[in-house]
Amino acid sequence: MTAGQRSPDGRFWWDGSAWRPVQPAPQPPYPYRPPAPQPPAKKGLVLPLAAVTVAALVLGIVLGGGTGWLTTEPGAGAAALTFGDDFPDVDDQYLPGVTLTLIVDEWMKKANSYTCTNKPGNPDTWSKAKQWMRCLPPGDDESRYVDIEYDSARRIRVLKATCHLGTRAEACTTLFATMADAALVPQAELRKRAMAWATKNAASDRGTIIGGIRLQADLSPHSLRLTPES
Repeated sequence: MTAGQRSPDGRFWWDGSAWRPVQPAPQPPYPYRPPAPQPPAKKGLVLPLAAVTVAALVLGIVLGGGTGWLTTEPGAGAAALTFGDDFPDVDDQYLPGVTLTLIVDEWMKKANSYTCTNKPGNPDTWSKAKQWMRCLPPGDDESRYVDIEYDSARRIRVLKATCHLGTRAEACTTLFATMADAALVPQAELRKRAMAWATKNAASDRGTIIGGIRLQADLSPHSLRLTPES
């Protein structure tokens, strides 16, 4: 056989020693055709689809959220807001059970013949109470006195006894002790304890809490202050 001779079906050719498959002729490449030019977009009128979608989504969220804020009401099953027993109450601002009648009429006037003068609220008072009253002993002796800071007859913020007769003066100790006793009249079981503490600590800077009332002694000026303490 002659080299290069093809088989009767034309699928193989003889290379001189073996039959080889005839390889298909390579196809010519397709000619390049540039894409057709697109008309220019009108500026300011057409937005890319992605941008339009995002804008619509954002607008929907804003409008939907705003509507919810304005129209949504708590559901019937929503738990009511509750406060613990230790949450501050309005009455925590006042001496428990202490009234003007108890302090002024019963203790100051009836028991000690003090004269009490009511004054409008003073912004310089310690408690910012609406009113305050000063009670002086007979003869208007200003060496010792009691100040009462209050909002109403049943809402007493502060009782303060001041004495300028000396830290060891018996009159000062008696004034402090009897005020502590009067303030604890509504809590009868604590009266002796309060009076004993005030007597013992009249000449000191000590403080304590008895029956929801803070008793705070002070040496300068020599005084005993009673304030609410929950």
